[in-house]
Amino acid sequence: MFPKILNPASLTALTLLTQFPFPAQWLGEEQQETILTMLETLPRKGKEYGRKKYEALLACATDALVTGMDLTAQGVVVQVYANSLRFIDQQLALLDEQMEALANQIPELALLKSIPGIGTTLASLILGEIGDISRFTKAKQLVAYCGMDPSVRQSGNFVGTKNRVSKRGSPFLRRSLYLVATTSIRKDAKGRLVNSVMYEYYQKKLLTKAKKQALGAVMNKLLRIIFSVLKHNQAFRLITAAEQVRLYQDSRKKAA
Repeated sequence: MFPKILNPASLTALTLLTQFPFPAQWLGEEQQETILTMLETLPRKGKEYGRKKYEALLACATDALVTGMDLTAQGVVVQVYANSLRFIDQQLALLDEQMEALANQIPELALLKSIPGIGTTLASLILGEIGDISRFTKAKQLVAYCGMDPSVRQSGNFVGTKNRVSKRGSPFLRRSLYLVATTSIRKDAKGRLVNSVMYEYYQKKLLTKAKKQALGAVMNKLLRIIFSVLKHNQAFRLITAAEQVRLYQDSRKKAA
């Protein structure tokens, strides 16, 4: 048995299982220092964390030996699976590096990354799903393409008042927008708002809408920002709602 407090798919667990796949090996004095060092350094959480994990491993190994079952075959199988998972993780990491190198050659990627909450992975996915922005002349076309436009429930003379988004288009794009939206309304590790304007917008929507609807409104607004950034080929600049109104009024004056 493997302790639940240690994620079996983590680098620490896989490294441990490839080197010491048998519970009896965890109890050996010769391996103790190696295992302790592994538990302290790989997760980067310190000696106290490593000591507690090692104590849990000892308890788990002791329980396994008490059963009296021969775990030799199981240990070999575990080692094979652990080696396979480590190899897959290494290949995935290599692919991520290659994808990032290719993505950084696309100018539009930097534009999307200028929006708080969007990193390289999400920017690549969003850009790949949207494609050529010139296909869309208006933001609402991109909203409809993403499936974030409201669907109308109608039958005969009945027209529904509680409508949901149509969910047409790419589910991958909607999922990416969801991740960006949830990040935008949160605080970072230092307690600072990731996107103060989007946070205020979300809080305002919560006054009249449920949380799910308010988050949907944030996703819709983010999609319009993405359209504007790509369409005008300009990086995102964080400004308040009052500044947005002033810029809009100035543009109307210039147009007149």
